[in-house]
Amino acid sequence: MKGVSEMAPTVQFNRDKFFRVFEDHLTAVRNMGEAMESIGDPRDVCVVKAMKAAEIYLQDILTAVDTGKKFLWHEFLFLPELFMGFPGVQPYMSETLTGFLCLIEPEGLTPYIDAARNIGLPPDICPTDSGLLGCVLEEIQPPAHVIVSPTTPCDSALCAYQIIQKLMDVPVVYCDTPYWHDERSVDLYARQIWNMIRQVEEILGVRMDWDKCREHIRIANESMELFYAEGEMRKLKPCPHPGKLPFYHFLFFEVASGTDYLLDVCKFIIEDSRKLAAAKKGAVQDERIRLLLYNPDPVYDTGIHDWLEDEYKAITAMTLFGHPTATFIDPTTPETIVRDYAWKMMNICMARQYRGPHEYFVDDMIAAIDGWDVDAVIVTAHIPCKHGQGAHGFIRQACRERDKPLLVHEIDVQDPRPVSIDKTREAVAEFLETQVLPYK
Repeated sequence: MKGVSEMAPTVQFNRDKFFRVFEDHLTAVRNMGEAMESIGDPRDVCVVKAMKAAEIYLQDILTAVDTGKKFLWHEFLFLPELFMGFPGVQPYMSETLTGFLCLIEPEGLTPYIDAARNIGLPPDICPTDSGLLGCVLEEIQPPAHVIVSPTTPCDSALCAYQIIQKLMDVPVVYCDTPYWHDERSVDLYARQIWNMIRQVEEILGVRMDWDKCREHIRIANESMELFYAEGEMRKLKPCPHPGKLPFYHFLFFEVASGTDYLLDVCKFIIEDSRKLAAAKKGAVQDERIRLLLYNPDPVYDTGIHDWLEDEYKAITAMTLFGHPTATFIDPTTPETIVRDYAWKMMNICMARQYRGPHEYFVDDMIAAIDGWDVDAVIVTAHIPCKHGQGAHGFIRQACRERDKPLLVHEIDVQDPRPVSIDKTREAVAEFLETQVLPYK
């Protein structure tokens, strides 16, 4: 078998391809927001606000390339507020395009998944990672001067980042995420984060500006407080906001936590939520079913939530992405910042549930079932997700003990080819009509 270094030639930054793709995405995001705004569905008000924030993020990336900033790529389970303390450095979530491509066009990521498979990447690698690798191979990403990555959520990510390290000939700094939730684990991970900071400083020739970092941490804390507040509002009946909103809300934490424009989005969301609650209005005025979606949303079909609301008066009261589990950072000293950042990164969505024993996932799912008073549970069984598949027996047992109907439906959450949008909706419809509605 060929070594990784023989799989493809070294990839270079392609300025023309990058600008073409990112400018197209900026236009597509703007058009998507304007189309939602013109339709005037009140459920889209907060999503439109989020899409305007996405415009700012994409424009910042374009400007950073144009002005010659150094780029620090971070895996999606490292939130960027810490990296904003490096002067003259642009944080960039490596998986940005893997999200936006299929969000804008259902099969938008598939050519890049195929590009990765064409150099020998196995088909059971998660499309988040094969899609990322394909974007690198097709030279549509911004430049990378250093890449930082935790070892969460899975082996697929580790596989992709090791190949990218070879293809791009760029330093990748890994932080080994601990297995357990205990003090010793936090101490170990904090040392990993310190080591990462020192390596980034050495590679980029910069020094962390702790005052600058502290300001972004403060903004990130305030944004997260508002995220928790929105989670509490979703316990109300009727639920003020639609089922698709938590996906967009958390997505922008991954790319923009610590920025003023994300904070503005979070403020807008909670203000709108409180206004709707005061008027006793909800995304579904006469809720019949409250659902928990506890695994990633199908990125290419966030509209499934609108369909559930329109066809079945079913509100997705909580989702895996919307479930507030992240912690806060004490900005007092560099030591408190690093230790609390380590703990926060152990507790954000997916990093918290997808490591350690299956109890971490199941306990959080049970807390969401009880806390948001749901009638039924849907688990999108992401086909390439081996550790997720291994939890299904525990999930079934937990739902059976609580007398909650459960649908475990196999899909690929970023590639609609294995299971189509129509097939998924048919499965959900059958579940609701046979297992949920007759008992309401």
